[in-house]
Parts: sequence; C-alpha cells; structure tokens
Amino acid sequence: MDERVRAGNKKNGLRKGQRMFRYIALVWNVTDEQQSRTAESLDERLRARPWGRVFASNGLRIFCADEGTTLRALPLVNNAGVVLGTLFERNRSIDDDAPARRAVLSTRSCEQILASQGRWLIENCWGNYVALLHDAAAGTVRVLKDPTGTLPCFKTIFEDVTLLFSHIGDCLELGVRKVNVDAAYLRARVLGFNDLEKDAIEQVQQIRRGECVELDPAVRPIMRSRRFYWDPFRFLQPGSVLEDPERAAASMRATVRSCTHTLSGGHASLLHRLSGGLDSSIVAGCLGRASTEPRIACYTFFNPHGRSDERPWARLAAEHSGFEHLECPVAPEEVDFPALVRTRPATEPLSLLSYLMRATIDHRLAAERKATAVFTGDGGDSGFCSDSFPYAVTDYLRRHGPRLGALRLASEVALRTERSTGAVLLRSIRHWLFGGKIREQLPALLMGSRLVSTQVRDAFALPESYPHPWFSHLRHVPWDVIRRLGTLVVAPEFYNVIDAAQPEPELISPLYAQPAIELFLRIPIHVHAQGGWDRGLARRAFVREVPEPILQRLWKDRAPGFHSELLLRNLDLVRELFLDGVLVREGLLDRAAVEAAFEPGPSKTEVLPVEIYRHLDVEIWARYWMS
Repeated sequence: MDERVRAGNKKNGLRKGQRMFRYIALVWNVTDEQQSRTAESLDERLRARPWGRVFASNGLRIFCADEGTTLRALPLVNNAGVVLGTLFERNRSIDDDAPARRAVLSTRSCEQILASQGRWLIENCWGNYVALLHDAAAGTVRVLKDPTGTLPCFKTIFEDVTLLFSHIGDCLELGVRKVNVDAAYLRARVLGFNDLEKDAIEQVQQIRRGECVELDPAVRPIMRSRRFYWDPFRFLQPGSVLEDPERAAASMRATVRSCTHTLSGGHASLLHRLSGGLDSSIVAGCLGRASTEPRIACYTFFNPHGRSDERPWARLAAEHSGFEHLECPVAPEEVDFPALVRTRPATEPLSLLSYLMRATIDHRLAAERKATAVFTGDGGDSGFCSDSFPYAVTDYLRRHGPRLGALRLASEVALRTERSTGAVLLRSIRHWLFGGKIREQLPALLMGSRLVSTQVRDAFALPESYPHPWFSHLRHVPWDVIRRLGTLVVAPEFYNVIDAAQPEPELISPLYAQPAIELFLRIPIHVHAQGGWDRGLARRAFVREVPEPILQRLWKDRAPGFHSELLLRNLDLVRELFLDGVLVREGLLDRAAVEAAFEPGPSKTEVLPVEIYRHLDVEIWARYWMS
C-alpha cells in the first residue's frame, strides 16, 4: 500500500494546527450513581486539558476551547444556561443599515428566552450560535441551533452520559469508540443522493439548523421532543412578501450592508475572497463602506496556466472598494493532493477539494496577515435567485394565478435557459398544479454514477418527499424554495478537515446571515430577476457598491481544466485508493468499471471528474470509520 494512503488511515482527532472555537457539554441523570461517576471523570479529564468550564450545574457541565473575540460562551443569568458562539441583536427595521449590536442578555431577556423555550432567540437575535438552556427544576436541557449559522451541534452517548459537541475529534480523544456507519446512508451518498433526515454515523445525531431538542436524562430515550422553530415557508406568506422592486432593493441593500458590517466587527484583520463576480463584489463593496475599519485585503486565486482569468474583474472590484488586492497563483502541480488522505475525522463525507484549497490559500494568507476571518460571497447564487430562476414562473403562478405576466416571465426564463416558451410554461403549470416530484432527480443521479455497481443502482429507490425536516411533511417537492436556501439544507461546515500548520481563520458569508436569508425569501423570484436579468434586483440594489462593468457582466471567467488536471496528476494515488478501498470492498463501486476508468493511456471512459471526486470524498470518509 502507498505510504500516503497508509498515513491517511491513521486515526487522528484534532491536529496541532487547528485552533478554532469548540465546545463539549455533558448531560447526565444526577440520581444515577454510575452516570454521575462517569460525568465527574470526564469533567476532570477535560479540565486537565486546554478546556475551560463555562457552566456547571447538577446534570449539565459545559466546556469550551479556543474562545476568541467573536466566538465565545455567553452565560444566561441565574445559571439558566449558555449561548455558545456569536450573538447579535436584531435591528428594528429591515431598512436600517447600521451594524447590529452584540447581544447582552439581561435578566429580562433571559426570562423571555426560558419562558419561550428558546424561541425568543430566533425572533429577536441572530448570529452563529448553539444555545443550551437548563431547567434545573425539571432536570431537562434544551439544545437550540440557530437557523443559518455554521457552528455545528451533535449528540452522542458515552457510557450513558450524553455528549453535546461541535467536533467529533474531541469525542474520539475522550475515548468514544463505538461507531457504525449507516449502510443505507452510504449507499445513497455513493449515488450522489444526500438523505438529509439520516445521520451518517448511527451513534451520532445532528441537531439541525433552526431545531430545538429537549433532553431528559432521567428517561430513555433521552430525547423527549424535537421542534423546528424556524420555518422558511413563514417568509413566503402573502403578508410577508416584498413585491415592489424599489422597496425590495432598498431593503436588500440595507440588510446586506448591516450584516456585513456587523460580522466584520471584532476582527482587527480580515481577508475577502474576491472572484470579480457579482456576489463577492457586493460583499467587498459593503466591507468598503463599513463604519468599523478592520484591516482588509482582498485576494484572488488563479491558475497561471489557465485559459481565462478573473483578475481584471477582481482588481476592478478591489480598487472600487479601496482595498489592497493580492493575486495568488496556484497551479495544479503545486497542490498537495495527498493531503486529502490525511484528513481529520468528520461526521459525514465532505467536499474535500474545497477544503484543500482553503488550506492551501486561506490559511497561509491568514497567517501572513494575522487575519482571523475570511469573508466570501457564498450564498449569492441561491439568495439572489440565480439558482432558482428556472422556477420563477411556478412561483409567480402560485402567487397570482394564470395572468398575462406569467407568459412574459416564461419568455424571459426560456431565453436564459435555452428552452421554448411553451415548454417552460407547460412545466411551470404542471409544478403549480401538481407540485414537483423528487423522482425528477433520478436520471441525473444515475447518469452521474457510472462507477456505481449495478446492484446498488438497481436497488436504489428515492423517497416520496424531499428528505429534510423542513420539507419531508409535504406531498410535493418545493424545488424553488430548496434552491433558494442553498447550503442551509445540508450540515454546517465549520472546521477544515485538511491538516494545516497555521490556525484556521473563521469563514464568514454575510449573504447567509439570518436577516439576509429571511429578506431574500420575502422577495419573489420574478422580482429578484428584474428585467429578466440574472440577479437583476441585486444589480439595482448595489449600484453604489459595485463597479458598473461588473453590474453589466453576465458571465464569469472560470479556470477550466484545473480540477481535471489535478486529477490526472494524481491518478495513480486515486486508483489505488479506490481499488484498495472500502467502496469496492463493500460492492458499492464496480471494480471492473473502476479499473477501466483508470486504465493508462488515452481515456475512453464516460466517467466525469465530478463523479470521481464525489467517490473520493466518500471513500476517504468511509475508510476512516470502517477500516
């Protein structure tokens, strides 16, 4: 076996380079002597390490590591619990572009939090947090995950003591060892389908965004109830809709500016990942007008051998915002591809190449600049409705019925999606009357699964409803809403699983902030697409923040071939990983198809790089837990 693969099989928790905010909470039944002894033992072991105990009460102890200026523990009065992470007060108006104030939890607000069982936080605050609320009289603990933040929360059991935690590596260091991968989940992920109601590891449950879980350690199972306090459909109701373009544009500009200014506060130095596209240019423009002044530098990654170049556009955006612009050449031969097999543990398969590029560029630049955060324009494609524009007519029909405006809108959608107006109108009417179906995904899943074994392909059946608690109760699949939420439907990605020598900067995407997401949902898709333009309303809203040439630009200068060349340069390693791996051994991938795809010489395979990278993500994750 290749030594790089052998090294990747070694089980590691957190590595020396990682210094990111983390937490562990212990929940136990105080009347159970064995549980109490286990909890005391864990308490001693955590305090002997670089963990600080931030809360102590009968049946609940909470520990944090690497608290910073923005992510830290915020205690509630009267020993009623802790809010972990970052918490801000809401502005009173969506038209207020002032930075939100960092939340200070008074006695009155703490009483309201407890009386509402946590709902007060969702309605009056926002940020990136997990709240642990302790009812000492009842002996229960409520765990609340905010609706849009990236700080994760998981639950497992260790010798009958419940652990609530943010990083699985910390549990491994405490001695948690009994781990079983969910076989049905793994089969679906190999096919490219992510069942968002299943947990990848049977012993580890995820507390999902907007969810509140009540735990009672005196009973089994310990989870007494789970409720979703945040519902995306609430913002689509007629009473919430912003359909006037002028009003919607003004509110969008104010809200995004406020979120961006707020999130930049507390950072003395930060980086902004600037592609020169509209979304990252909007964030740069908002940072350039921030009332607080952290030291900001923009950077652009580019392939020096690429056939296209984003740098001219990025330079334009950086100059418009008054920022220093760093140009970072990264050629495929310079990327440490074998680092993929030396990943930290994760609770489910992740897109490892994106993490590798973060470790290659973000971490190095952050260390050089002493930057504690990296801002991105992520969330613009979904929030500004670029991804959901094909569903604009369905959204319009749902709101207004069969008016003449639906025909005009269908012609705009047809022009941009290269289809006929009739075909767009027919599909939209069908979705309006009968709803979307999840089986619409099946042809694409099978087409992109050439290496998957015939047995797995033939046995796979899609569920009837979309497998996420926000949507699984619906008889139809609201593709337009799902596309508008972007990555909010999947598990938060907070920690970089690629080992790096430098500390990790916090990755911040203002367009995914809760006030921004809620506002974007209130604006119908056809209003987002003003004049038939991709992100037309955003172009109107940020005319002062973004240079005119970028506002008029409707394309992106990608770096084609980078991922393919990276794969070709490491084909031997990838081939060995697959043929000597878990997925072939378990019959999930077809050995003959894998061998054919990696034959030396000119490739005749129809397997796309995107499928190979997907299987690579799943293989590396699965061999960590199943080797």
